[in-house]
Amino acid sequence: MKTKTLNQILTILIAVFLTNMYSGQAEKKQTETNSEEITINEKNQGKIVQDLLEAFNLGAENVLELFDEGAIIEYPYAYSLGTPSSLNKTQYGDYLKGALSNMPDIAFSQVKSYITENHIVWAEFHGEVIIPSTKQLYKQDYVARIILKKGKIIHYKEYWNPMAVSAMGDHKEVNKMFNDKSKQ
Repeated sequence: MKTKTLNQILTILIAVFLTNMYSGQAEKKQTETNSEEITINEKNQGKIVQDLLEAFNLGAENVLELFDEGAIIEYPYAYSLGTPSSLNKTQYGDYLKGALSNMPDIAFSQVKSYITENHIVWAEFHGEVIIPSTKQLYKQDYVARIILKKGKIIHYKEYWNPMAVSAMGDHKEVNKMFNDKSKQ
């Protein structure tokens, strides 16, 4: 009886050991898979910043392709220049036509992306361009928060220095550049 009980206990211990060993390997494999998925996802999220900056020199339609149909675009400091501070995707397309025609071939540098949880990407970048109408150098440092949904931008909020915009002209000229319907 003692041998039979000992064999049963030994069998149970072996079963528990094997179960723990295999479930530990399964958990490790699951963790590795999730890590790979996160890494791939983070690469795609970080790439959105580079894609967006490149699209600014390719035209409004290229920029808009990166945005979800329900996207909201915000420029918190734009109101100080008399330009819209919150736009939907259609309004943003009109806005871009004026903006991009006044900033042809803008050069971006010092690009940094910070990926956080919940599909949020923070970006810092520097932009420079000669404004055709004033022949002045426009230099700007930007900070942007980008929220993604299924690989598309659903919310874009860009912070910049309104004082740097003075290279584009006075308040009236800037307002016309970004709100001029003839350029849209």
